[in-house]
Amino acid sequence: MSLEPSVGQPLTGDVAAQPGSRSTENETDSDRVSMEQSIVKTFLDAGVPPNSRRQALDSVGDRPSFSLWGFLKSAVGRDLTRVTMPIHFNEPLSFTQRLVEDLEYAYVLNDAAESVDSLDRLARIAAFASSPYGSALDRHYKPFNPVLGETFDAVRPEEGYCVVVEQVCHHPPVTAMHCIGQGWELWQEYKLETRFRGNYIRVIPTGIVHLSMGRHRYSWNKPQTTIHNIMFGRLWLDHEGEVVVQNHTNGEKASVHFQNYKAQGSSYKQLRGCVKDASGVEKIKLEGNWQEGMACFPVGQSDQKRTIWKSFPKPANSSKLFGYTRLGLQLNQLPSAISGEAICGSDSRLRPDQRLYEEGQVDQAASEKMRIEDKQRAAKKLREHSGTTWQPRWFAPESDPDTKTSSHVYQGGYWAAKKQNQFTDTPDIF
Repeated sequence: MSLEPSVGQPLTGDVAAQPGSRSTENETDSDRVSMEQSIVKTFLDAGVPPNSRRQALDSVGDRPSFSLWGFLKSAVGRDLTRVTMPIHFNEPLSFTQRLVEDLEYAYVLNDAAESVDSLDRLARIAAFASSPYGSALDRHYKPFNPVLGETFDAVRPEEGYCVVVEQVCHHPPVTAMHCIGQGWELWQEYKLETRFRGNYIRVIPTGIVHLSMGRHRYSWNKPQTTIHNIMFGRLWLDHEGEVVVQNHTNGEKASVHFQNYKAQGSSYKQLRGCVKDASGVEKIKLEGNWQEGMACFPVGQSDQKRTIWKSFPKPANSSKLFGYTRLGLQLNQLPSAISGEAICGSDSRLRPDQRLYEEGQVDQAASEKMRIEDKQRAAKKLREHSGTTWQPRWFAPESDPDTKTSSHVYQGGYWAAKKQNQFTDTPDIF
């Protein structure tokens, strides 16, 4: 249920009901986008066979002990994106898959797309931008570093979206994502800086998330995350920074404040924010908890508080499943067990080291991980020797007129290739 339409600008007549609405520059681009939307719709209309999503892992082997201190003391002060991690640090997901967990609460965007008021919609988008961070609680293992050219897709009819991800750069690591949903289109290029400082690691995302919903375009940043007690004590994390969601079409803006434990104490999970109209006047208050959810209410009318995002409980046995969320548990499931859909040869679900690790075959997984990394290094040397450069298959750099930044943007064609099971020019990376 939306706020009263008089609060913000009315969205009546907005084309938000049409999936995948990122603007195009010419008729050819428009035709391509329309074809992609049509193909995605066939995937979503097919639905999900009953009981096809897994609720547990088939096998989770014992995790052998190793010298954490011996490894970490050699990494103090270094950029961890350039440090080869022992496999014992990993969970059996690639970062191409982990990034898709940003969409765990896609229903919030679906609700936003149905809103008839621009400020109510912006409040819901701000809630969605705040929603991915609770999934990291009790998630003590890092995802596998994607191989250059590694891809992943997820077809989620029950949530109403299709998403494709590609690792477009290895050093520094850059991951590009594009998603077509119900009345919205989201894309991002995820880059980060990491630093190990004795007993904690700080993760600083530097990419921007973009959203198109009807004729409105939005963007926002991500907060920093600090993982504490790396060497001593129980692992825990907090987030800090201001997430600003900008509506580039009409000038409205929302902000959400994440505060770390040092500043906020035991209430460090609390969120506070607001939605401002184009004149900079606060119209809606936001409050919540990044583990639990978010509510909103018109300024001065707290008795009208409404929940706009509520988190899902983790699976009952999540602590024995790497701390996975419901979505995280399903991301490495092979499509043959779901619907027989085609899978690209560079898809993360086909990584042999990751699959072996999920099955509890740790030693074999470690050997495969080393083989794949050696293969990637050899391919890099071959490119250097031949004077060629790597070109991503599905994404390419583009300038964004709203944020005045450049990022890798989806170029189209993936969903047609998936429908026809004709993934040409797929690199041999595994």
